[in-house]
Amino acid sequence: PLAYIHWFQPLQSFDENLHSFRLTSSSRQRGPNALVVPVHQVLRPCHLIPRVGRESEVQGEFYLNRYIDLELFERLSESKRL
Repeated sequence: PLAYIHWFQPLQSFDENLHSFRLTSSSRQRGPNALVVPVHQVLRPCHLIPRVGRESEVQGEFYLNRYIDLELFERLSESKRL
């Protein structure tokens, strides 16, 4: 089995109101930065919530749901404190 991986920019922005990190899509040569890999190479899946709004400029922006995985939650909580 294969997995389609869509890459995002590193965590840089934290939304204090939602208590979540905001992610933006990564691109390569004006297209999506993506890769197809064997499933056994996937270290950890993540749950992304699309950022919606009135403007089309939010397209490609997501929030990382850190509450779905306890280990991810703990790691991100520690990095937020630093």
